[in-house]
Amino acid sequence: MKVLDRFPLLAIFSISLLLRLAFLGEGYGKEFDAWSNALNAKTIAETRVYEVSRLPGHPLYELSLAALWPINHSYFFFNLLSALISAGAVVLVFSIARELKLKQAFYWSLAFGFIPVFFIASTYTIDYNFALFFILAAFLALLRKQYWWLGIALGLATGFRISSIGFLLPFTLWLGFKDVRSLFKMCLAAGLVSIMVFLPPLITYGISFLDFHKPPFPGWANVLYKISIGIWGLPLLILLGWRIFRLRSLKLNFAWPEHLRGFSFHFGVVVILILQAVVFMRLPFKSEFFLAALPFIWLQLAALSQDGQGKIFLYTTLASLLFFGLDYDNVYRGASPGNAVLRFEANGKSIFLSPLQGPLSLDQSKRRNKSYTVELSMLALQEREPSWLIAGWYWPELVLKMGDSEHLIDHYSTKEEILEAQEANYPILYLPEINEQNQIIHQHSLADSLGQPLFSP
Repeated sequence: MKVLDRFPLLAIFSISLLLRLAFLGEGYGKEFDAWSNALNAKTIAETRVYEVSRLPGHPLYELSLAALWPINHSYFFFNLLSALISAGAVVLVFSIARELKLKQAFYWSLAFGFIPVFFIASTYTIDYNFALFFILAAFLALLRKQYWWLGIALGLATGFRISSIGFLLPFTLWLGFKDVRSLFKMCLAAGLVSIMVFLPPLITYGISFLDFHKPPFPGWANVLYKISIGIWGLPLLILLGWRIFRLRSLKLNFAWPEHLRGFSFHFGVVVILILQAVVFMRLPFKSEFFLAALPFIWLQLAALSQDGQGKIFLYTTLASLLFFGLDYDNVYRGASPGNAVLRFEANGKSIFLSPLQGPLSLDQSKRRNKSYTVELSMLALQEREPSWLIAGWYWPELVLKMGDSEHLIDHYSTKEEILEAQEANYPILYLPEINEQNQIIHQHSLADSLGQPLFSP
């Protein structure tokens, strides 16, 4: 590759990485799963026994963090891993756009890096963008007829998120069923690598590792938010709606490779969206479950757009990241609203729209507030005799920060667990809102009748 060809790659990687560095030090993230990943890494490193952070397991991510734990497990370092792989993913989007000869590939790929759900996922300890990186590497290999590498990359993506193996379907549809040799190569490589990376959970748990958490449905208002503003942010969502409304042709202005003689690119993107919708509706809690589909939607959008619109989308993604944030007002785990906000009620929560706070600053605020609640809990527990504490979504962060403790800290508690704790003369305590959530999950109200809040609101 010539030096001039390398310069855009280096520029995109550097810009993408440098603009994330300031947001990597605020804990492992606002998500339960982020702290669970860190706690799991500590456990594996200390016991040298593999266990999943959550079913069905994310073995490549879990084992990577465990291997690094004794070396460095600071917030900044673990979050930096996400930032590095995400900057690499933006470079891959650019490489794919250039392979397809898309106009303004530099602006479109840089803009992709600022889509709120992608940018925020690149600043904390989570596996989404690791899987995305290898899915993009697999797609680039498909464009370049590198079928063994395609299979290897897709197998590695599966080791980070098991649903990644589903991308074999759209890749197969794009290639077509006549090229049997190429199909065999990519399916064999993807299958073998996927089996190899999932040997740790298979050996540890048997086939029962193929399970997942089944929390109650969160409500349609929450679901609609997650699949819209939660992904794009408000300004970008409005621009996307306007572009769809003004769309007059489905003709794609790119150089689709001749060897991909199967179904159209449009059809493959629809298949990807359906697959990701299935993944999301299984657990409709996180906008991040659509991350794997975003680059394909973005490439489709770039190929449908007129010349010069790459810059417009770049500015709009930045605006979506930095302004017009929407969140719920909760002093313990929500973001802190600024002075100039619009408030309304939705789904039983107090919601605010802040023109001067974007999804990025709200995410940082939620991290701080949740960590403050954990610190407050630790101080309150110091004044208590040994107790049974139902910690809910604060559980991994609290356990990780407290270390060995005389208190018994549970995620959520069954009826039997609470009665056994009472028999053992442990006071039953719970953190804010966790009594209500425990009742929803385990269908009993013993936390209310036998317990009390650890501290008063």
